[in-house]
Amino acid sequence: LWIDKGFGLVVGGFVPNPFERITEYWPTLPETLITLAVWAVGFLVLTILYKIAVTVKEEVVFDKYGEKQVQTE
Repeated sequence: LWIDKGFGLVVGGFVPNPFERITEYWPTLPETLITLAVWAVGFLVLTILYKIAVTVKEEVVFDKYGEKQVQTE
């Protein structure tokens, strides 16, 4: 049984062979480090975008005495 899902959707390490056996697969150290680096970059980008969104959402409001107040909603 061959699963044809395209290059991006095939689960890594799952390649059935003609003898109906699935070979055990453990990722190597470089593969694990690359995966962790990709996740780390993704979280960094997400953090930066959240900081930008929070900064844009903040409004400077003056109270009745003319002093600045930062209001977040």
